[in-house]
Amino acid sequence: MGLQRLVKMTSALFLGVVVATACKQPAAAVTPEKEVRPHKAKEGKARAEAKATDEGKGQEKGDEKPQKYTVPFAWETSKAEPLALTRAFLKESFEDNKTYMEHGPKFFSAFADAELPRATVITCSDSRVQPQAWDETSENDDYTIRNFGNTLASDDGSIEYGIEQLHTPLLLIIGHTGCGAVKAASGDTSKLSKGMQAQLKGLQIPHAAAGKNENQAWAEGVIANVHNQVASALKKYGKRVQSGSLTVVGAVFDFRDDLGQGPGKFAIVDVNGNGEAERMEAFMAAINEPEGKAPKKTGKRELGSTEEAVHSLAQVQGIITREVASASNDSPGGHEHSHE
Repeated sequence: MGLQRLVKMTSALFLGVVVATACKQPAAAVTPEKEVRPHKAKEGKARAEAKATDEGKGQEKGDEKPQKYTVPFAWETSKAEPLALTRAFLKESFEDNKTYMEHGPKFFSAFADAELPRATVITCSDSRVQPQAWDETSENDDYTIRNFGNTLASDDGSIEYGIEQLHTPLLLIIGHTGCGAVKAASGDTSKLSKGMQAQLKGLQIPHAAAGKNENQAWAEGVIANVHNQVASALKKYGKRVQSGSLTVVGAVFDFRDDLGQGPGKFAIVDVNGNGEAERMEAFMAAINEPEGKAPKKTGKRELGSTEEAVHSLAQVQGIITREVASASNDSPGGHEHSHE
């Protein structure tokens, strides 16, 4: 065997061993972060600018695909974790909905094909404020708009729909004690986000007097906000109020008992721009008396007839408002539609 042939055989044998050993090694896992991508030549400046322009045009035209994320399914180790809280809430929602469905077809058929609310309700988005506090059967009765601070300016179109299209005879504006929006609007809003600042523009809260109790000042701010929202409503819907087809009522839901009338009290504080205690008492007396019976005039003799009661209430200055300053012509077509 020649020396040259011996060298070739030895090299071939060594190469075979190397290849065999390599084939026996497991393949390395490739993660997205380490995935080898083909090398791309650098784009020229003009081409890169053109590409950026094209991408911008695509986004403006809405060509960009919407983002999608994974659907969570893993069990969490703590009930306080966001996914655990979400799962618990949804589970309870499904259970509550199953119970609610037990009302049966007759219950739902009563309002399946027609929306006939009696009140357009504006209230705060606060999670502690819920309609069962003033209406346990709110289905097809409360056309409700909720926002941060129960303001008219935030949902002008929705409110118009309730009053002008659904023709609700009542616009009910409900504030609540402990309102975060009122507290925020009472202080420095410059550090809040632009969205929050825009939302709070609809709240004009007077500064509390020096030395006043914080909770008292806060409650007074809540009431002041309700009065301001009622005033805004009267400027826009004054013609309807003047004609008697709409009543604007301001109320406060007091779950903190800041007003001293008991926790959970639903208190009327403004009727068509009137907020004096005597007028509110007379208004409540007229509401709470059984139908067909004359209401009592506070601190006076009992009234003998409905006509006498109405006359007596009219003597309480301003309780029946018929003139509203700066009232706009809000009635389309110049006609009023009675709510049946």
